[in-house]
Parts: sequence; structure tokens; C-alpha cells
Amino acid sequence: MLFPVLLRNLRLSVLCLTLLIMAAAVQRAAAQDTSPRIGLSASRDTYLDQIDVEFDTDFTLYVMVFGPADGVPMTQSISKMPWVIHQVCCGAVLELNNIEFNPALEHTGFPLSGTVSSVPNCIDQDSIWLATLTVRLASPQPGAFLWASGPFGAILDCAGETQFMSGLAVTINMDESPAPAEASPWGQIKAMYR
Repeated sequence: MLFPVLLRNLRLSVLCLTLLIMAAAVQRAAAQDTSPRIGLSASRDTYLDQIDVEFDTDFTLYVMVFGPADGVPMTQSISKMPWVIHQVCCGAVLELNNIEFNPALEHTGFPLSGTVSSVPNCIDQDSIWLATLTVRLASPQPGAFLWASGPFGAILDCAGETQFMSGLAVTINMDESPAPAEASPWGQIKAMYR
């Protein structure tokens, strides 16, 4: 008689534990679905994850904080955002030629080694512009190169609570380098070494 009662209690305990684990997973997934995203974009208005550039030419990227999905505004008020730009794939160097930081925020650091953008009071907007970068891609060959920006420390909301943010990447598609205008005849090349 005792064994069936224990078995029933064990089944009930396992069921309760399973329901608790599932509820925690759903709650965590829901929290991640509402988390803002911080990173690089080819557009200041919406997250644009691709840009086509010409060989040896400057172009513009934006460091932004967007809502959890395209067209969805942020629901958190933010006071401190540590971010960094880093290469994800494929071997090209990003030359940072000019940085225009959002003057409404305070910034310390450098984008390639880590910047902390903060606001004296609080910022509550649908999206937040952190910086505009004028860059050039240094690569010996054409191709697609993936660069990203993301948090490197605690993102703080206005209550001082830590917020989760995911990073955003942008694929930089570089066209082929221009071909030489005219090949030198062999005789001219030999004459250079005489």
C-alpha cells in the first residue's frame, strides 16, 4: 500500500519539477524576445545587416541600440551602455577614419577597444544612436566581411538594474579592386632595370 503512494508522489514531484523547468524556460525566452539589440547597422533608421562598398572607398556605419525586433521599439530606459566593435569573420581590417559620437550622451573609450556611452539622467527612446563611423575596409581581395558590435559589460537601466542585450553584425560586401589601367610592355619593364 505504501509503494503506490510513494510512486504517485514521485510522479507528481517529477511533473511539478518538469512544469517549473518549462515555465522558467518560457520566461527566459520571453525576456530574450523583449531585450534590445546593440550593434552595427548600415542604416540609422532601422537595422540593416548588409552594405555594398567599393574597393578603397570610405563608407558609413552606425552604432545603434534598437528594439528586440525590426519595427519594435525599445521598452527599457537605459542609462549606461558599454560596447565594442570587433571582427567576426574573414580577415579584413576596418580602418576607423572618423567617429561622430551622439552629443547627448557621454562617451569614454575607443570603439575598437571598448566605449562606454552613458547619459547623466536617463534615455527613453524607440532607438538610440550612439555613433556614426566613417570607415574603410582594408583587404587584399574582394569578398564579404562580417563585423559586429555588442556589449562588453553590464548594460544598466535607469533603476541601476542590469539589462541583457544581444549584439548586431553587419556584412560588408566589397567589390573587386580596379584592374590596372594599362599593362606595361615587357621591353619597358626590362629597360627599368638596365
